Amino acid sequence: MRSILNIAPLAAVVLLAAPLLSVRVATVHAQDTAAGSEMNGPPSMPAPSNGTDYQLPPLPKVSIQQPITGSMLVAPPYGNAPLKVGFFVLANDPENIGFLTYQWNFGDGTVSALPPELYIFHTYAKPGSYVCTLIVKTVDGREKAFFQGVIVRAPVTG
Repeated sequence: MRSILNIAPLAAVVLLAAPLLSVRVATVHAQDTAAGSEMNGPPSMPAPSNGTDYQLPPLPKVSIQQPITGSMLVAPPYGNAPLKVGFFVLANDPENIGFLTYQWNFGDGTVSALPPELYIFHTYAKPGSYVCTLIVKTVDGREKAFFQGVIVRAPVTG
């Protein structure tokens, strides 16, 4: 009987601690897809309610206009002052929108908006190196620049 009495206080401690041992701790595992944690991303989006697949609208067509094409030649490209040179220009607008306008800068302070012809002539009076710039523009705002160098030497005295 003595051994039962010694065990009684121990049994009372176990019975009092039993409610504490039955406490359940809630945990979330990485495999739990409903949790939406950072590890597995947000939950998937539900399907549309009308039963059709969701599609992005088509992109509008974009018109890419063709650049102006052409070339510019100078003849003669060098000589003695005063030097009269001819500029030969071939310019084409593949879009065929309206007409082309020309803006000339002969590099010696002379500018012009001469209309296109087979040859445009210009006389360089003083010796020096010049860059002639021609900007061809379309009515819709596209443009192309052409460049040609001209070297004018001092006049021959004799």
